[in-house]
Amino acid sequence: MHGNSKRPVTFSSECSKHFHRLYHNTRDCSTPAYYKRCARLLTRLAMSPLCTQS
Repeated sequence: MHGNSKRPVTFSSECSKHFHRLYHNTRDCSTPAYYKRCARLLTRLAMSPLCTQS
């Protein structure tokens, strides 16, 4: 990544809502052993149409 690293890509509020729900409500994201799976979940969400439309 290059450029302004202070702010991440801005997602739509709808996307952010899903992001937070996933992040706070999935077992994968609350168990250190599963963090890789959590990251994969969030990455998939970030690349979904919901989050990629500007």
